Parts: sequence; C-alpha cells; structure tokens
Amino acid sequence: MKRYQKVLTIGVVALVIVAAVSFTRGREPQPGQTLALQAPAFVRASEAGPEASDISQRLSEEAGISAYLETSSPIDLSLVKNQFRTIETEEEGEYIIGSVRVPDHPEHFDVHVYVHSDGWILAYYMEEEATSKMVDVKAKTITSTKLETVVSIIAGTLGEAVIDLNYYDFRYPNAESILMVAEDHSSGRDFTIEMPSEYGYSERSWAVYNPGSHQGAKLYIDGSAPDADWTGSGLGYGFIATSQLLPGQAYRVTLPDYVHSSPYGVIVITYRVP
Repeated sequence: MKRYQKVLTIGVVALVIVAAVSFTRGREPQPGQTLALQAPAFVRASEAGPEASDISQRLSEEAGISAYLETSSPIDLSLVKNQFRTIETEEEGEYIIGSVRVPDHPEHFDVHVYVHSDGWILAYYMEEEATSKMVDVKAKTITSTKLETVVSIIAGTLGEAVIDLNYYDFRYPNAESILMVAEDHSSGRDFTIEMPSEYGYSERSWAVYNPGSHQGAKLYIDGSAPDADWTGSGLGYGFIATSQLLPGQAYRVTLPDYVHSSPYGVIVITYRVP
C-alpha cells in the first residue's frame, strides 16, 4: 500500500492532510474536503452585547451544523416565502424560520432555514442531528452539501449568487474545521484513517448512500458498524462514538459490498488545531 499526501483548500484555508489525518489506500484516493467554521456576524455581535437577541438565543438552543450567506441587499421576504414547505415562526417584514425541501430527498432531510430582511440566509440541521446529515451522499459529492443546495434555492429566488458561503456549528463554537473523507466502489470501498492525538475533536459522524439497499446503508470501522440515526431509501447516517475512532490509532473504514450496488460513504470529523 502507498501513502498519499493530499492538500485540501476551501477559500483561504489549506490543510496538508497527513498533518491532520493520515490515510492509506489500495488505489488512488478520493479527494477529501475541508470546511472552515466561522460564526455569523449577527451571532458575534449578539455575544459581544449585554444580551443575546431572541434569534441568536433560539439558534444557540436548537441549531447544529449550519451554512449561511449575507446577501448584497436587503431581502423582501415575500419573494422567498413560497420556497418553504412549512413556516414555523414569522415576524412580519423581519424574518422567517421554517423548513425547505432538499430536491430528490425524503422529507426527513428537509433543512431548517432562517431568512432575515437585513440580508441573512442561514440553513441548518437541528442540534441533535449528526453533522454528516448535510453531506449529499446521494449525489456522491463532498464538494457541496445539502445546506448549500438549500441556501442556493433561497438565494436564487432573489437573484443572488452563492459566493462566500460560510459554515458554523452552533454546538461547537470553538471548533475550527470540518474534514470530510469520501470513498466509493471505484476506489476500492475502503481506506485507513488515523487522527493525530494533539488535535481537539468535537464530533465524528458518517453517511452512506447505497442504491442497492432499500432499507438504508451503513459503513464499518474495523468491522463494526456505528449506530445509525436514520436509514431508508438507500441512505444512512449517524454519529460515531469516540471509542470507535480514537486519536493516535489507525482504523480501516469499509463500505458495504452488496451485489449490483455502487455505494458511496463519507467520514466527517469536526476538530480544532491546538
């Protein structure tokens, strides 16, 4: 087996992957992807003030992983309202919070969206859900996410291009980055991962799409499958227990080997560099 060094770049953030996570594979590796995490300006402003705004407080209590965009001009909420499947909270002329459908996905994957007339679009999954839920494994890609897709739907209604999309996890305000490592059938269905001991880790999670299974899909870490938060329609995702992926140890990650299927799986790690 050969060892590969990969450089991943998102905006101005670059990581030499063997410095963050080491991989060995039997074939040419799938490209990995990193996302930088940064709190939205309205959250930072609220934290600096004497009291949190109602919206910031709500998001801090219910939101997990999020993607957000600040538009170039104020938002007329009437233009985006019909993009919501459901509206949970609405302050006339100020903001809307509701759920938006992810194309070609069951309702379970609907994304919560906060749109403010000041020019903010923020899409998020709930705090109890694994970060890996955002990965579009059905499209077999880690270069975009379900959250980005939904932000693009809202922004497109306004004629806004999705430029400078940012990510933030309300559960882990000290986390700096998310690493996504993908594997598929053509790359051999497996890879070895080792996380450095000196990094700080907030969450480990997984997601799989296996079109050969109608019940869902899993992946395996040293032969054991992590618990699934949800499976169905050939899709599966969930958290990985800390004990199943410890720093400083090498683990073999394997996709299912079903007949007539081409599975795609992702490991997602939220971390901070010391």
